[in-house]
Amino acid sequence: MKLFETKRLSIRYLKKEDLAPFFDMQSNPNVMRYIKNHMNFEKSKQELERFINYYKDDKIFYNIWAVEDTDSNDFVGLCGVYKNEMFEYEIAYRLRECFWGKGFGREIAKGLIAYCFNKIELKELTAYVSKDNIGSIHILEKEMKCVKEFYSEKNGIELKYIINKEDKVTNE
Repeated sequence: MKLFETKRLSIRYLKKEDLAPFFDMQSNPNVMRYIKNHMNFEKSKQELERFINYYKDDKIFYNIWAVEDTDSNDFVGLCGVYKNEMFEYEIAYRLRECFWGKGFGREIAKGLIAYCFNKIELKELTAYVSKDNIGSIHILEKEMKCVKEFYSEKNGIELKYIINKEDKVTNE
């Protein structure tokens, strides 16, 4: 089932058949460098199943979806929104390395923000990024406002971005 579309991408629920390209993404040290350790096949399979199982759990707000190229139906990556440990609605996106440098990251971020505000009706979104993740910072700088730089035990120096629904016209 399609959740939303952008100019070149379609966002849908993850499914078990996504395992091969999902593993390609999760096992790539370049993709996972600023997120967490890259994963072997079994850990990738477990994470995919965990994301899929969240769809059935009404007690947890955790939505991670597949991103597909609308022309080829190739699995580009994932995106989503979830309630983090600080009870903020945090957006996330990740692309397979073979799709880097094509503008898909910004397209996903813009579409995801619009979907969260217009369809899920959230009022504020956050994003956290490692200060070393220049690619994601470049995307977030265009869509959100950096409000904080801080040190985290897990990720070193991080930046926090926020966008409020009333601050952004999302029907561009």
